[in-house]
Formats: sequence, C-alpha cells, structure tokens
Amino acid sequence: MSAFFSCKKDLGNYDYTDTAVPVIDTTGIGGDIRVIRYSNLHLDPKITLPGKDTTGLTYKWMIYRRGAATTGSVIIPRELATTRLLDAAIAETVGDYYLELIVTDPATEIRKNVIFNVAVSSGMDNGWMVLYEHNGGADVDFLITPNAVPGAEVSWLKNLYSLSTGDVMRGTPRFIRQSRRTSFSSPVMNWITVGSSTEIHRMNGNDFSLMRENSAMFRRPETINPEALNTSDFSFAEVLIKGGRLHYHQVVNDLDALFGGSITGDYELAPFIANASGSSMIVAAYDQKHSRFIRPFNGAALPLMAPASAGQPFDLSNIGKDMVFMDQGFSNYTHGFFKDKTGNGRYMYTMNFLIADNGMQAMAAYNMSSLPEIANAKFYQCGELGYVAYYATEEKIYLYDYFGTNTASVAFTVPAGEKITSMKIYKPKPNFGLTTTDNRLMYLATWDGSTGRVYELAINPTSGQITPTPLSKFEGMGKVVDMAPKSKGAGLLQ
Repeated sequence: MSAFFSCKKDLGNYDYTDTAVPVIDTTGIGGDIRVIRYSNLHLDPKITLPGKDTTGLTYKWMIYRRGAATTGSVIIPRELATTRLLDAAIAETVGDYYLELIVTDPATEIRKNVIFNVAVSSGMDNGWMVLYEHNGGADVDFLITPNAVPGAEVSWLKNLYSLSTGDVMRGTPRFIRQSRRTSFSSPVMNWITVGSSTEIHRMNGNDFSLMRENSAMFRRPETINPEALNTSDFSFAEVLIKGGRLHYHQVVNDLDALFGGSITGDYELAPFIANASGSSMIVAAYDQKHSRFIRPFNGAALPLMAPASAGQPFDLSNIGKDMVFMDQGFSNYTHGFFKDKTGNGRYMYTMNFLIADNGMQAMAAYNMSSLPEIANAKFYQCGELGYVAYYATEEKIYLYDYFGTNTASVAFTVPAGEKITSMKIYKPKPNFGLTTTDNRLMYLATWDGSTGRVYELAINPTSGQITPTPLSKFEGMGKVVDMAPKSKGAGLLQ
C-alpha cells in the first residue's frame, strides 16, 4: 500500500499561478515491502517536476512504527536517507512499519510524499556468524548460503551489533557462540553470547536484539574479562571461562540464566571448554597452571582421576604440557592439542568425556612434533564424522592423518598477501534440517592488512579433503577474530 499527499503554502487572497508539484513515480517498487532485519532496503523511485529541473529538490526517507502510540509513548520516526535513491540498513525490530518519502521543492516549499507499508522480519534462523574488529571495537556479520542452509539464498547481513545497539562493542573481540536448547513442551534457550576483552553481551537468537550485558549476566559483581564460552551438547550447562576461572549455570530461561561466582580452587584455565556428559561431568577444562584437567564438583575444581590402569596412554591429572587448542571430534571424543613447556614438541591427546571420571578417559596420544610447519601452527579443527583433523599456519591448512600414518599434507593455501585469522568447521548444534551440510564445510577467514575475507570451502567429512575452489567468498569486513554456526533447531522456537 502506498499513499500520496501534497501541500502548498497559503499565498493569501491574491492572483494564483500554477506551480509545479513534484511527482513521485513508484512503478516497479510494488505494494507492501518485506525486508529482513539488518539487510539493506533498496528503492529507486522516479521523481519529476513538470516544466522544471529536479536537481534542486530535497529528499527525506523516514521509517516509523505502524499503529497508534500507547499512553505515555511517542512514535518517533528514524531518518534513513536524504537522497532520492534509498539504500539503507533496516535495524528496526521485527514488526510492521511505515516508510515515508518526502520530496520538497525549496524554491516553492511545496512538498509531496508517499508512504509504504513495510514488514520487518527475522532472517537469522540458520547461518554463520562472524566476529571481527571494527572502528576500534567489534561487530558481527551473518552469512547465509545454500551450501550451509539447503534451499536458502545467499545473504550477507552486515554490522548486526552496531545496528542493534547503536555502536560497536568495546574492547578487543574474543568469541561469539550460540546457546540453543529446543523443546516441544518446556522453556527454551535461544541466545548468542559475544565476548570482548572488556565486555560480554547476550543477544536474542531470533533478531540479535540486546538481552543482557556485562554485570547483568552475573549474580554478583564481577570483573568483565570473558575468554571462552560453551553450551554443552549433553547437559543444560552454559559454561564461561573468565580471567582463567570457570563459571557455569544450568538454567534455560533468560530470566534466571545468570552466572554465579567461579568454582573454587587453585587453578588457571586455558580458554577452551570440552563437552561432557550430563550423567558424568558438567564440563571438562584444562588447568594451565598445574597442567591437568579439572571438572566442577560441589562448587569446587576437582582434578580428573589419575589412570586406573597401566594401559592408559597419559595421565589426565598430570599432562605436563601447555594446551594450545581443544575441539570435539569423531565419536564425540575430545581432542586436546598441546606443546611442551620448553622445546618444540607438539601433541594431540584424545579423551572420552562422555564416560564417568573413572581414570579411563584417556584414549590415545599422538606425537605431532615431526609434522611440517607444526611449530608455526596457529589454528586447529577436528571433524566429527571421520578421523579428520587440521592445523593451519598463517598461509596453509594441513590435513593431519592421525589415525593412519601420523603424517600431514597441505590441504589448502590462501592467496598471496593474505593471512589466516580464523578457521572453523561448520558444526551446527542442533543440526535439525542441516544434517546434509553438517561437518561438510569449512569457513576460513583471512586478512591482508586492510580487508577481511571469509572463504566457504567444501570438505569431505570422512577423508578431510578440501575442494581447492571456494564455494563462496565474502570480502570487505574487518579483521575476523572468531566465527560460529547459528541454527534454528526444532520444537518451541521462542
């Protein structure tokens, strides 16, 4: 629906002459407009001024909520543009709006306007989240491709954080994670947590609007220094590492999903979190200070049991090395990547944290020290559908055959002048409707000193081979620090 109005300044009781009135031609724009929140709305109306040139005309595009203002509230329009051509990001929350264009002839003060009905909807059901440096802080983009989301069209929603809150996130960006629990009968968990060196924010999983921030996410005053977050696949625990300390809660309703104080004990955690079974452990984390794995128990940090038999490949209570990464792999085993405290030794240890803490969780140890460029490795990933592991330097991705020959080969090389800044396998959780793409894509972020890029790569989920030609490339963001999947799931979707 569109409506047209015009007005002319009262010239008094004098002789009148016909004055040109701007004409707004909306042919081709259509009727009601539907737009995804955070996407750009493009409109190109044709404007004429009978008998006169249009170069002097001025324009104003405004958007405001449809419906009458409630008692004590005022509907305030937001100015989108002052040009004839509209190309503006729509940051308004999901709902119905009016979009108004006002065309003015300054010479006569005659105005003409047109009003469109606009419906803003959410476009964040399934996709890929990208956290990057921007304007001295951090911002978030959201990528959708048919390779990741079957049947979807390619979409790139930019600057979600700054559009939602009005500014970038302060501090150095560190992580972005989805916490999602679906159900057909009980409360659900559906939010996104973004962390920087000085802030932590919880954003709505439907439209990325702010839910909580900083101190409002804790039950008592805390120093805001988040390092890592994970929602366990096998329990209702949302786990946070902050300043080397472990905090967690097991609440799915945002009203009470707050982190308490850290578990007690003498420990300093590496910024990585392993899934654990709800029937055995809430979570497993690595104490870098004492070179051991710990788990929360009765509010305290409990070291995992020493080997219960001589056949255990390593001692979880005394690893003796520094952790550089940890990820979930095949058969839901956890893979920890380590380096010697002194020297160049590199290792991958495999653990089964789905069983009870019984001294039998160590599964295998692999010496990576002789692998090519392993001393320069900065990024690691493990596949969940096969014996697949990768490590990457700033320029190359290596496929590590740990279960076979204990060798590694180059699987992908980035273009000259670009440096890898993040590497993640597509592992949506829950993966309802995404089983055909789960673990079959890798997202690789690079930086050339001025421009950030994200490559979408096809990978074989069982062999780990990477197709040389990228499926997609998104270019023009800041330096990417972290990436993560976003999934809708099934059941109740609030």
